[in-house]
Amino acid sequence: MSQGDDGEPPGSALDDALNRLRESAAVAMAAVEEIPEPNRAFEQATALREAIDGLVGEAAALRARMAARIYESEKLSLAALANRIGVSKARADQLIRSTKSSQQGKADQDG
Repeated sequence: MSQGDDGEPPGSALDDALNRLRESAAVAMAAVEEIPEPNRAFEQATALREAIDGLVGEAAALRARMAARIYESEKLSLAALANRIGVSKARADQLIRSTKSSQQGKADQDG
């Protein structure tokens, strides 16, 4: 079976979700374009951007957690992790630190 650009089999749940996300974004952008009053259209475009920015932040945190998952499960060095995921060693370190930092913050809130 061949794989899609994301490494998942074509037609996977992730492919479907990503397609729905793209379609939803296109519908939202078209809705903003159709708002006749310019100030209201701008406000709604801002709201859309803020919503997408939130999703980008959540996706970045997810990506960092998945890098940490690889790092921990395979007991890799930072250099090996960087090579594995195609980033610089400094960026791999940032991803691991951000995950540890968010886990520490969560532990502080829970405890």
